[in-house]
Amino acid sequence: MPIFGIDISHHQGSFDVERAAREGIDFFIFKATEGSSFVDPRFAENVAKARRTGKPFAAYHYQRSGASAAAQVAHVRKVVSPTIPVIPDVEANSGSISLTRDIVARLRAAGYSVPLLYLPRWYWQQIGSPSLAGLPPLWSSRYPDNVIGDIRDEYADVPPHFWDGYGGLRVAVLQFTSSARVAGRAPIDGNAYRGTLAQLRALFRSSGAPATPQQEDTMPVKLSVGTHAQSFQIPEGAEKLAINCPHGELKVRALFFVGNRYPSGKEEDGLPKFDFRGNPVPEGGKTVHRLRPWRVDIPEGATNGALYYEYPKPDNRYEYSGSLDFVF
Repeated sequence: MPIFGIDISHHQGSFDVERAAREGIDFFIFKATEGSSFVDPRFAENVAKARRTGKPFAAYHYQRSGASAAAQVAHVRKVVSPTIPVIPDVEANSGSISLTRDIVARLRAAGYSVPLLYLPRWYWQQIGSPSLAGLPPLWSSRYPDNVIGDIRDEYADVPPHFWDGYGGLRVAVLQFTSSARVAGRAPIDGNAYRGTLAQLRALFRSSGAPATPQQEDTMPVKLSVGTHAQSFQIPEGAEKLAINCPHGELKVRALFFVGNRYPSGKEEDGLPKFDFRGNPVPEGGKTVHRLRPWRVDIPEGATNGALYYEYPKPDNRYEYSGSLDFVF
């Protein structure tokens, strides 16, 4: 059985992304931009909601034939962070594959991951069935019917040949319905990926371009000024924890990681016993200096954790907060 995702835009209004994640939707693709001027008014809202779920997500840009690749990529850069994968959407009125190649190259040069290409078979045939060699794998679309139903029931009607590639590319993600019912809403576009969540995260990070620090996939948890204990859930596939403060110094007093067996007993002082501990915090605490994150390896099997810290307000000129980031 594949894992399932959805793609949405402003046409769905304010969508409950977090409810969808609780219902088992494992990835999200959001419309961000179109051509050289349109911005989806729900994009920022959808991204903020997706970050809270810990699930992988990407943005898509609708390619338009009336604007140059340079203008379209410049527009994307104004709207989409380089940490978010960008997928070109090539269909009606999108123009040629040469424009697509130019957009993909410029996105990669700007530091974006370009993991997929949304190009329906019908449009590929309409523009002459060109070679797609060198482009990202396909996010294809093909529907067995238009009957509204649960996303898993809808996938049960998909024949194997819907996954056949074209243009020299494989189909990595299949949009197999535009009529799914998700988070109490219908119709919604439903997508499938035949792999694990970790493999999908890796795909979303893959661009064919050299990795740069900007391409790290992070989902920050706010660390408020003061003395606090901050619990956190570890997204699947996260490898490191980065503790940051924008100004001044933040002192870590304790850092614990918890596994699936928690609690498995008690410590000598009677507190619940943690299965895992993070990098040993030195006696007296670990000081994290301004703009110099402390990176900690996440133990294998850890699912949650807790950070005990002190972050004095550096001065009275601004409001400050640090962050706890998961790096994949």
